Amino acid sequence: MTPPPPYHPPNQPLLEQQGQQYVNQFVQQNPHGFVQAQPSKEGFSDASSGYGYTQQPQMVPPIMNTTTTNVVVCQTQAAPVVLINPAPYSYMTPAILTCFFCCWCTGIAAIIAASMSQSQSSEMKYDEARRSANIARILILVTICCGIGGVIIFVAISVAGQ
Repeated sequence: MTPPPPYHPPNQPLLEQQGQQYVNQFVQQNPHGFVQAQPSKEGFSDASSGYGYTQQPQMVPPIMNTTTTNVVVCQTQAAPVVLINPAPYSYMTPAILTCFFCCWCTGIAAIIAASMSQSQSSEMKYDEARRSANIARILILVTICCGIGGVIIFVAISVAGQ
């Protein structure tokens, strides 16, 4: 367990004020500030500087305007085009429903066409699968029309028979 921080009485000056007092005291004692000895020209300094060997002055290379400009030319290349050809809808569910509820003879033909569309789609023969799916769709519409026509004929016969 660490001890609590020491108590700071309110009449004692803050740390910033103490630091400023220290700086003012140093300036009063050293009015010239920090004085560095100048190195001699022979490469060795005199004993009063206390630095020992000093580095010879070096020639500063002249500043030259050496701006370079890099130009990068890029030609766009045609990327390979990937066409995504999704599998067509096979119409299997509508074919089964119309077979049960409308007309079974054309409904069975629609189920066969939808099954062919699914198998061709699994073999990635999408063009043939589309043709089979279109045939299944047409047969479904024919089955619906046959079912509606059959209901109309049945109602007409039952009404006429009374």
